[in-house]
Amino acid sequence: MRLKQDQITIRSAVISDAPLLNRWWNDGQVMAHAGFPNGLGQSLEETEAVIRRYEGQLSGLCIIEIEGRPAGELSFQIADNQARPGWKICETDYQNKGYGRRIIRMTWDYLFNDQATNAAMRIHRLVWDTNLSNTRAQHVYEALGARRLGVRENCWTDQLGRPQSAVDYELSREAHQKML
Repeated sequence: MRLKQDQITIRSAVISDAPLLNRWWNDGQVMAHAGFPNGLGQSLEETEAVIRRYEGQLSGLCIIEIEGRPAGELSFQIADNQARPGWKICETDYQNKGYGRRIIRMTWDYLFNDQATNAAMRIHRLVWDTNLSNTRAQHVYEALGARRLGVRENCWTDQLGRPQSAVDYELSREAHQKML
């Protein structure tokens, strides 16, 4: 996968990206919103194995580049005619500058593009969640037209034993088409 729009590129992760992903995934500040305030504590070999698991699959693990520099990651899982995307701008220099909105729209456009998958796996809806405390992401999703499904209170516990809540979102193919 390789998408490019102005200064943003989203491309499939390759093994040479493992050190970068490993640094991000082991950084508690980057991973805190995902429930890992101490980072994943993952070895480079484990990160390489994650990248290899995505090779040849419809699902994807991608690097987001802004102005030619790695800035974040995107992953998505595809099953049962729906996709479950997740985005993260990991480099603080690129946060709060409007890139997230554009990256999300690029992802939506890609996942609803029938050539991105195949006729047998046409995506009918996207579903994802975010931490209830991530109000910035919620604002972006809702401003872009995603439908808030609800809040799951205290549905998981982070590394430090603190209960966390999640907000669920969806975007249907029909709603996406109306945006175009």
